[in-house]
Amino acid sequence: MSVVSIVGIGGLGKTTLAQLVYNDKTVNDHFDLKMWIYVSESFDIKKLMMSIVESATKGSCRLCSMDLLQSQLQDSICGKRFLLVLDDVWNEDKDEWERFIDLLRSGAEGSRVVVTTRSMKVAYFTGSTVYELKVLSDDACWVLFRKQAFGEDREDESTNLMKIGKEIIKKCGGVPLAAKTLGSLLRLKKEDYWMSVQDSELWNLKGCQGAILPALRLSYVYLPPHLKRCFAFCSLFPKNHEINKEKMIYIWMAEGLILPDGENRQLESIGDEYFDDLLHLSFFQEVEKCKNVSHAVYKMHDLIHDLARTIGGNVFAIFGHGLAPSDLARIRHSSVICNFDPSSFPRDLFEAKHLRTLLFLFPGGSSGDIPYFLIMKFIYLRILDLNGSGIKTLHESVSALLCLRFLDLSSTSIQTLPNTISDLSNLQTLNLSGCCYLVELPFGMANVTSLRHLNIMGCEGLTQMPAGIGNLVHLQTLPIYIVGKRTWESIAELHSLNLRGELHIKRMENIRDAKEAREANMREKKHLHTLRLQWGISKKSKDLSPTKVTSSDSSSSSLPEESSKDVEDILECLEPHANLKNLHIKGYPGIAIPPWDLPNLVTIELINCRNCVYLPKIGQLPFLERISLQGMDGITSIDEGFYGGVFPEPFPCVKFFTIKDFPNLEDWSSIDGGLPFPRLEKLILDKCPNLTNAPAPAFPSIRHLELHFCNAKIMESLENITSLSSLVVDMLPNLNHISGSLLGNNKYLESLEIRACQNLHLLTSKLENLIYLRSLIISCCEKLSDLPPGLKKLERLELLEINCCHSLILLPHEEIEGLGSLKTFSIENCSNLISLSSGFHHLSSLEQLSIMSCPKLTSLPDGFENLSTLRSLNIVSCPELSYLPSSLQHATTLQSLVLHSCPGLITLPEWFKELSSLRSLAISNCNYLISLPEAIQSLTTLQHLSIQDCPQLERLCKKMKGKEWQKIKHVPHMYIGSLKFCKGILCLDD
Repeated sequence: MSVVSIVGIGGLGKTTLAQLVYNDKTVNDHFDLKMWIYVSESFDIKKLMMSIVESATKGSCRLCSMDLLQSQLQDSICGKRFLLVLDDVWNEDKDEWERFIDLLRSGAEGSRVVVTTRSMKVAYFTGSTVYELKVLSDDACWVLFRKQAFGEDREDESTNLMKIGKEIIKKCGGVPLAAKTLGSLLRLKKEDYWMSVQDSELWNLKGCQGAILPALRLSYVYLPPHLKRCFAFCSLFPKNHEINKEKMIYIWMAEGLILPDGENRQLESIGDEYFDDLLHLSFFQEVEKCKNVSHAVYKMHDLIHDLARTIGGNVFAIFGHGLAPSDLARIRHSSVICNFDPSSFPRDLFEAKHLRTLLFLFPGGSSGDIPYFLIMKFIYLRILDLNGSGIKTLHESVSALLCLRFLDLSSTSIQTLPNTISDLSNLQTLNLSGCCYLVELPFGMANVTSLRHLNIMGCEGLTQMPAGIGNLVHLQTLPIYIVGKRTWESIAELHSLNLRGELHIKRMENIRDAKEAREANMREKKHLHTLRLQWGISKKSKDLSPTKVTSSDSSSSSLPEESSKDVEDILECLEPHANLKNLHIKGYPGIAIPPWDLPNLVTIELINCRNCVYLPKIGQLPFLERISLQGMDGITSIDEGFYGGVFPEPFPCVKFFTIKDFPNLEDWSSIDGGLPFPRLEKLILDKCPNLTNAPAPAFPSIRHLELHFCNAKIMESLENITSLSSLVVDMLPNLNHISGSLLGNNKYLESLEIRACQNLHLLTSKLENLIYLRSLIISCCEKLSDLPPGLKKLERLELLEINCCHSLILLPHEEIEGLGSLKTFSIENCSNLISLSSGFHHLSSLEQLSIMSCPKLTSLPDGFENLSTLRSLNIVSCPELSYLPSSLQHATTLQSLVLHSCPGLITLPEWFKELSSLRSLAISNCNYLISLPEAIQSLTTLQHLSIQDCPQLERLCKKMKGKEWQKIKHVPHMYIGSLKFCKGILCLDD
């Protein structure tokens, strides 16, 4: 493991550079595990360990014991080649750093730690390679400034502005953040404005680090007053805090920071403009998030945060992480950082008797409740954020908070809300998203007349709406509406609501007729971008609902009897505004989808519309990108009606198309004179057993093709495709061979998966043409008796998995020996395999080898001495294996070895001492193994030892004395049966 430090003053782009490395595809392919930890001033080893575990496992870590935490950390990284980025490190205690870095040494060889820091001392004592970022030259700084100030096309608009700009650049000290921020500030401004920035006295501030702080302060000084107030409010968040744009706007609204503009625009739209202005001026930065996060996430640069804290003064305060303000009486807005235990609430804050904002922040989650009296002390609160806390109830005395305008209870365990919440007449925002245990809303919700945002997304336990929702005329956010049979649950309640964003209407079967549907006034809701219409009850709702659902309510199959025409009339009367971008319809019992006019549609999803016999005419929608059609039993063909005409090209922008569970689909027609789907990138055909053809001349840009449980004949109509990089063939029961044309025509294929094709007995020789193939997976092809010819020609192949191929008897060495780039090889559950290839010694790049459930395999091949990069070896359920080959002792790079269910193993060889890089050894269910080799004492790098279901060996090792214990007592982390040992000491559960 080595350490790389990126060092430089604030604002030079250290974090940006680290992010470019972290997100690089080559880097991503090289490491088994990537972790990013923000450190800042507090170098708390325990918190860092918890953060690493959470980043590695993608889950929360609540271990309090250092021993158990250390053990969990080792489990997370042991034997893995990891990349760990420690962003913004300030700690200059070398001993503490070495204590921390020692915890990471169980990672695989080649692991890297990247440190960003402003301190050269930190960079040097890490013993690392140091990359010192220097300030930009004036010319380079000018390029960045010019792009922000003039844009791409206006750089020569004014010679005077360019002259002034270059003078300003000289004062920026070569710091990119200063140039970018000032360039954004001056964009579209007049010459006298530029001159005032150039000549400002703030450039002469004393005690500042170079030019960066004067430049940032100048950016703030020249903000309009409304943006100054909004920016100062951001001082409530700790450094590196992720800011949700929508939530930030609602908080600004609650505090009265968003002002009407006289044009009758909604405050939310004005707030959106405020936020974008601060973003364009570089006060916020958009950060990349995981794909499953639907909304953008923003942060403030550390120096911008420092500026906000300075501007906020004593009015804004953060408690926690050692932060505690002195002038408590002046505090009006406070955030409290709690770690697991809400009882850590700072009692000193009670002196802030006029507190208006109280945000609870739980970086690691919270399992405890918050005593209501802590909150009731602050009767002037306008903003109360309990997001992620452990509360299960909200006390009825919340009604005393008469000034409350923003209440966030999202992602809590709350089950009910007190009826007294209806007394909060000033409440604008109530966020209940992710409250999966919430079973009902207060009956008096209609009395909260100022309510604008009621977020109940993810509240799957709700089964009905409270009376009078339609009276909340200011309501804009209502992501779920459940139609009921009672008058006050009618869909007509939506009539006067000017809703925004997303709306999911459930229990559509309860709409009585078209007249009631028309009264919902959906055509006028121009701010909706997503509409979901659902008949019946989803399985998730039924599982969470505390009340028993009768069979008559459980699915769309038991809807009230009504003609298909009535259902179609109802749906037609719910036509949304033409601005709609995403449409999802589930469980619709009609035979046709109405011909709505939705020119801006981007996504359409139709699920379980079992009675539909016609597909909607959507081929001419100019912005449509995603189509998902699932569970449509009545569709027998896809024809010209679906395309909606020939010219221009049908489906001009569609990139992703899924057809799933079409049991009666037989024909997918081409069209004369047109080329449909010119930009399609991914096509999934799933459970279409009778479909035998596809429009082969189409799909000129397709990259990914998946066929699941389809008729094998479909492959013949796809042979003309030439652009594939990924192909999945899964559960094609009548497929007996893979077409040579399909593979031969796609020479740039990088990934090929063939699964559960039980009659497949031959793979094409055209496989040798796939010279760019990197991944090959063959699974559950029981009649396949030989590896595909031409395998040896796949010189770029990095992953090969062979699973459940029971007719496979041996691996021919002539096919294996050409795989010089192979990194991962797994062969599993091949019940008749008797021999592995003798060509293994040619796999010079192999890093991971797994051999599992091969009951007739009696030996492993020799040649391990040539596997100079092997890091992991797993041998599982090979009962006839009686020894390990002696050549394995030469695998000196091996770091992880797993031996499971190999009862033929009686002893382990003394040459184990040669495995000098071994860090993890796991032995389980090897009943006849009664001792460990003496040589195991020589494995000084061994960090983890697990012995499970080996009765005799367990008994001897648990004694903590005697011969076997002496062999292993040096191993820091051991699991012997149900016992856990840390550094030779028995550990108890946390």
